[in-house]
Amino acid sequence: MKKYSLIISCFLLLDVSQAIAQTEAELELIRIAGEIAGLELEIQLLEDENDVENLQRIFGFYTDKHQWAQAADLFASDATIELGGSGVYVGKENIQDYLQSLGEAGPQEGILDDHMQLQPVIHVYRNGTAKGRWHQFSQEAEFGVSHHWGAGTYENEYVKQDGVWKIGKLHLYSTMRTPVDDGWHVTALPRTQPSEELPPDLPSNVEYENYPAVYVVPFHYDNPVTGNDEGGPEASAVGTVDISTTLGIVSIASLGIRQSDNGEANLAAIEELEHRLGLLEDADEVERLQTIYGYYLARNQWDELTGIFAPDGTIEIAMRGVYRGAESIRRNLDLYGVQDELPGQLHNHMQYQPVIHIAEDGQTANLRSRAFSMMGTFGNQGRFMGGTYENIYVKRDGVWMLYKDQQINTYFAGTDDGWINLSRSAPPGITEANPPDEPPTMNFEMYPKAFLPPYHYENPVTGSTDVVE
Repeated sequence: MKKYSLIISCFLLLDVSQAIAQTEAELELIRIAGEIAGLELEIQLLEDENDVENLQRIFGFYTDKHQWAQAADLFASDATIELGGSGVYVGKENIQDYLQSLGEAGPQEGILDDHMQLQPVIHVYRNGTAKGRWHQFSQEAEFGVSHHWGAGTYENEYVKQDGVWKIGKLHLYSTMRTPVDDGWHVTALPRTQPSEELPPDLPSNVEYENYPAVYVVPFHYDNPVTGNDEGGPEASAVGTVDISTTLGIVSIASLGIRQSDNGEANLAAIEELEHRLGLLEDADEVERLQTIYGYYLARNQWDELTGIFAPDGTIEIAMRGVYRGAESIRRNLDLYGVQDELPGQLHNHMQYQPVIHIAEDGQTANLRSRAFSMMGTFGNQGRFMGGTYENIYVKRDGVWMLYKDQQINTYFAGTDDGWINLSRSAPPGITEANPPDEPPTMNFEMYPKAFLPPYHYENPVTGSTDVVE
């Protein structure tokens, strides 16, 4: 995106009235208008890519907590859904009925149903459609009954209707499901079958078997290096805009560009593009900073981690309370181990599925994301943790900083036991020997209890904030 900033800067320095005659200046402005139109298209498609990624990630967060109505509202009216071998359900109403058949609405005590949306490959097309390939990694449990790992690959389609992105086709190809007790080297379960109580509208599009069988989910894209992508009207537009095709459909007036009495161009359209480009770069910066946070946390780099916070920032993890300011944040981090990693300790801390919203002024941002930690001490214990972040970032003097770091833990589980009989339902809480500056802002309990971390965003299709508690 830096190259676009350079292009825009060149436009801003251009004074065609001093370089060429009046008539030629008008032609030059039209040519510039065509280039701006092409640039605007590229920026629009980058914005669309962000919107599609947010849409799919929000779908994952809704389905985790059985927000079936909110999840169904993300679909177009004629959309389809196909999960594993369940068959195809057509239309938003049938999709909602199918989702509701998967379990009671809202968070349920004793039910863990995390479906992580990972590794997106998104292609946005000029005709208002998009395709996306994703990995799903699932953790499913019913307390005292069962617990499973699952994996699959999505090949999805999206449509933009009235300026809003919606899911047009959601197809999850399941690849593996296994009980936690056995693991995939012992037990491999078959893919799901169509429901007898709520039969699908259409049979499955593809017949295949789960692991240990081998099935390669078809790619919606060619190899980006060796493939022969012919492009055309649906070609991914980022980096492929042909400026010459826009010259016949744009004018100075259509882009709000005119010559003033002294021959200078009205640069309002260019300034708007700069602003939109800046917001895209902001979203990248925030995601990058959250990812860096995870790398520092994973290796006990407490001084470096403290350094990415705003001086007046806060950290609040596992209901330990609020630690405010750099000194207190650094003190809080001592609760999780000594500075720098020690031999024999493991703390892999993975960050993924970010839903990022940048404020229109580009000075603040909200982020919801997941964490999955693998922790333990060699020869002693191993455990893993799942959780959700609802964070706030601020930009100060052009630099993004973490302002509010809040993690809501979903579970802590031992590698030997998994989730099936977890007895602990409360997070660690306040440590009296290292007390917070303020009490916790939110009380929650972990699995097998159920808790819905509040969303910072509205439903991106309907604007609804209604949820089932």
